[in-house]
Amino acid sequence: LDQIPTVGPSGNWIYHIAGAVKTFFYGYRMIQEGYEMYRIFKIPRYCSWLVLLNGPEYLEDIRKAGAQLSFPEALNKAGQFDYTISPGLREDVIHLNVVRGSMTRNIASRFPDLVDETDKALESLLDGATQDWVVIPCYLSVVHIISRISARFFAGPKLSSNKTYTGIMQSYAFHLIKGGFFISLFPSFLKAFVGRAIFDSQGRIRKVENFLRPILNERLEKGIDENCDAESNDMITWLWNGSPEAQQNLHDIAIRMIYLNVAAIHTTANLLTHVLLSLAAYTSYIEPLREEISSAVEREGWTKSAIEQMRKLDSFVKESQRLYGGDAAMIVRLAMTDFRFSDGTFIPKGTSLAVTGRAINQDEASFIYHGRPILLMYSLVLKRYYPNPQEFQGFRFVDKDPLKWQMTSLNSQFVTYGIGRHACPGRFFAVTEVKTVVARLLMEYDIRLTDNEGVRPADQWCTGIFVAPNKKATISLRRRSRLP
Repeated sequence: LDQIPTVGPSGNWIYHIAGAVKTFFYGYRMIQEGYEMYRIFKIPRYCSWLVLLNGPEYLEDIRKAGAQLSFPEALNKAGQFDYTISPGLREDVIHLNVVRGSMTRNIASRFPDLVDETDKALESLLDGATQDWVVIPCYLSVVHIISRISARFFAGPKLSSNKTYTGIMQSYAFHLIKGGFFISLFPSFLKAFVGRAIFDSQGRIRKVENFLRPILNERLEKGIDENCDAESNDMITWLWNGSPEAQQNLHDIAIRMIYLNVAAIHTTANLLTHVLLSLAAYTSYIEPLREEISSAVEREGWTKSAIEQMRKLDSFVKESQRLYGGDAAMIVRLAMTDFRFSDGTFIPKGTSLAVTGRAINQDEASFIYHGRPILLMYSLVLKRYYPNPQEFQGFRFVDKDPLKWQMTSLNSQFVTYGIGRHACPGRFFAVTEVKTVVARLLMEYDIRLTDNEGVRPADQWCTGIFVAPNKKATISLRRRSRLP
């Protein structure tokens, strides 16, 4: 990797460690600096380098590379899933196929459950509040809401209302991220020992099995197939029917349920928290959003179709993610073989790569290469798409082509959900979920920041690269008139 420019300290191992420490605290600044100077560059991390890519041709190379630049292996390296969930999960895509297929197809038919659980979650948070303002911790409240909705959609109303079950899933989501990072610091021969010592994944899996066992046994007695009744039309059934016979067992179903719940809770909770903090900070958008929601519901009722017609709400969600929710590095990959990009850049086997996600999502100017602007079509397009990129414009995407610019669309100017075959398969459910919660909340409650004089609380950085909404931020809600 010597031919690739370095941002941060470089040289012998002492400089590398110093650079890794700097990355841990200020990686997002280093990536922004590299983005403004180079097309491709690297930053030091513990015992390795992270190569950052900057330009549409690299995105196309990644898309075409397939298994040579592996997303599952990169994700496993970050989350250490062999030790935090189960060995081999990264090689088995049954649950991902189910998300792409049965889960996405059933969003519309299961939408009434999503609405019902949203209302119950909000009621449980506010405990019958009337016309007085109620202060709630934004992030923890959102985790509560998303955990209940995910449990309802995945396993039905019995588990969505069970605080012990949703608590297990929340705890798993929180601890997996920290545990995976901690385990990654150890050499391979110690990882299994460290994983058992600090994480006890098998013990956690057994707890989930205890909740799923009576539900699965009852369905097996009745007959579990694609033509199940509405009550059984959930992730448990979809996973069972989507698995080969050898993996149609309680243990495998529990592992996949954990994996999907962790993904659903962590990423969706972050997105929804960003959106609610933006609503509370930029209250001038609330009435136009309410008007759009009322109009769509009047035409379609509370349905998935109505949610899809809420273009202003979709734009507001996307703008919140663009400005606040983007990690400094996205579309992570691990080189499984030596690889050469289309511009001739050589990447050796074992190299970790990522795209400068946040910088791309917030760019309006041309790239800079060795201090000189490069006039690229990509840069000109970005300049047209993101005028005043550091300014929150909630309706920035309303008048743009929805096929390219709605929240779930994939393109090289907004890379939150990835590219190609490894693009996030759960984005359709996640965006529907977030928009539904926001729509129901806006029609039922007023919202404002509790303090901070109307200024949106600053986001927080984890390991210098991953951004999260401020976990200490609070919002205030006050009940309005009843829902239409």
